[in-house]
Amino acid sequence: MLLSALRDWARDSPTTAVPGIARSLVQFAVSVIPDPDRPDAAGTLEALRDARLAVAHAVHSAPGAHR
Repeated sequence: MLLSALRDWARDSPTTAVPGIARSLVQFAVSVIPDPDRPDAAGTLEALRDARLAVAHAVHSAPGAHR
């Protein structure tokens, strides 16, 4: 339902959709991915980002990755 609403918003109001969708996704993530040791999810989101960047960098740097 969230993705459908965001898609409709992007289609109907592209000027305001990008920043609004970004805020909506952050708020959704904050409410869904809480870190039990912290009252807000910023640390959890940063840790997830850092882990994904490390994986992406490893894949990108692997031998034969640039073909």
